[in-house]
Formats: sequence, structure tokens, C-alpha cells
Amino acid sequence: MVDVSEGITDRFGRKFEKLRVSLINECNFACTYCVSDDANGRNHLEPNINTAPHQKRLNTREFIESITLVHDIVNLKSIRLTGGEPLLYPDLAGIIREIKLLGIDDIRLTTNAYYLKDKSVELKQSGLRAINISLDAVDGEIFRMMSGNQRMQRVLDGVDDALDAGLDVKLNAVIMKGKNDNQIIPLLRYAGHKGIDIRYLELMKMGHLYHHMDGFFFSQQNILDVIQANYFITEVSRKKSSTSNYWNVPGIGNFGIIANESVPFCGDCNRLRMDSFGNFYGCLSSSVGIPLMKESGNREKTVDSLKRLLSYKQSHHFKGNEMTMRYIGG
Repeated sequence: MVDVSEGITDRFGRKFEKLRVSLINECNFACTYCVSDDANGRNHLEPNINTAPHQKRLNTREFIESITLVHDIVNLKSIRLTGGEPLLYPDLAGIIREIKLLGIDDIRLTTNAYYLKDKSVELKQSGLRAINISLDAVDGEIFRMMSGNQRMQRVLDGVDDALDAGLDVKLNAVIMKGKNDNQIIPLLRYAGHKGIDIRYLELMKMGHLYHHMDGFFFSQQNILDVIQANYFITEVSRKKSSTSNYWNVPGIGNFGIIANESVPFCGDCNRLRMDSFGNFYGCLSSSVGIPLMKESGNREKTVDSLKRLLSYKQSHHFKGNEMTMRYIGG
């Protein structure tokens, strides 16, 4: 491997070290922040502006070829597999094994955990190290309203399965004003009981919320106000390139907040994204995807394209995108 990653750096010193791979753009949930609640109801997946009928979803071999192409140039440190819902991908354990063979040991997964029970051991043995589980409520009715799914216990069973397998587990909860902001404390206590961290996410200007999220926005300060009304908290130093700001609650543990809107972290972002059709994106704010495999025979052209993708990153603040997170990966 010839590492030219130092040559793919912008004026802020940012470079690509982490790759987020959307294995599939389908999901068995219809979360209210991802799927619009319109006249058609939320039982149908909304069409996405980036869906390209002429494109074919990659298979495992094609995913690995695309990842290898980038890894050989920038020397990736970490890969996160996302969706849609990545547990719907038919060869998830297989693609994890193939990634590990590339010499990338930090392999992570983001999932709603609905299909996780009895799969965690196999995924860990394949090379998975860590898993983020989306859980927006621990109240059954609020969970159903947020996710469009009634079987919350299956997700909770998935959390236990991942912990029993020895995976590094975190919870992710998107907080929406007037919908699940009353779940902040119950979620914190649940995470503390399980001995794991929870991260609260501010809403992002993505998909159907791109033009009208203000009525549902619940900021980092709003979240902190709720927690501080119940607990004493201490701030933890932020790690470089981390998406989260962290605090500690004595007797419970750490919680994080991904404050993409109110306290953006664009300044040291080191993430590159790939969708399930093989298009690469330098930033969630950009809908410009580059199919790098089409340039695989020309290393210099691939390097130039990676530099262009890096230039799409925002300088200071996330601007949003009409593309849904289900398409490009959470």
C-alpha cells in the first residue's frame, strides 16, 4: 500500500480516515424524522430524489473492490456499516470478514437492532467490534410513534444480544420536540442500567425535514437543561474528529450529544461516505456522488476525485440536504 493520504488534505487539515458504507437503502422502520407523515401514510417508503433506476446495488465483491480502492490510497482507520437497515443486507457477516482481511480492524455497525437477536456472536466472530443501536424511546407507545413499529421488545432483546456477545454498544436517540423529548431521562436511566453510553442526536436538515424542521428541533442546550434538572453533570473533553460532545452523570455513566446544528463539528470531520450503488460523498451537505470504481484503472484520477470530495465538506456549519439518511446512511 502506498499511503498518499497526506496529499489528500484540505486547508483545515482534514483528511479521510473513516468510511461509512450504506449497504442497503431499504429499512423495516419508518422513523418520523426519515419518512414523511403524509397522505400516503408511513407504511410505504418514500421515493428518494437520488434513487437512480439505472444503477445496480453493489454486491459484496463490488463493495470490497470499492473499499479497497479507497483504502489503498488513504489508509482507512475505521469503517462503519449502515443502511437503510444493514441487517437486511444478505451477506453482512461475509462483508465484515472481507473488510477485516483488508487490515481494517475497527469495523462498526449502526442498526435499529430489530433483527439483531441471535446474530451478534456471528457478527463479532466475523470481525465486528462495535455497534450503535438506534432507540428513540423506552415507552412502547412513543417508540411506535417514532419508528412506525410496535415491537420495541425486539430492539431491547437486540441490545442484550449485542452486550452478551461482548460488542462495544452505544445507543443513539434522535430527539424531537413534542414527540420524544420526555424520553431523555428514561433513556439515560436505561443506558445506565445496561452500563452503556447513550448519544442524543439533534435533528438534521435531511430529507423531508430539510425545509421544515424548526418546529421539532430540540437543541443540545435543551437536552442539557432536561438532564441538569435531574442530575449533576460534568463535561468530558471532546476527542478530535468526534461527532459527540460528552458529559458524565455520577452513578449512571456517560452520555453524548451529537449537536450537528447548534454546535457543529465540521471543522475536523474525517468521514467519507459511500451509498449502496457505489457513489462516494464527501459531506452530507452535498448530493454530488462520485462512482470512484469507474476510475479504478487511473490512480491519479481517483486521487483527484477524492480531493474533490474533500472540498465538498462544509467549512464550519452543516447546511443540510434533501437526500434522506436512509439513502446515504446514518
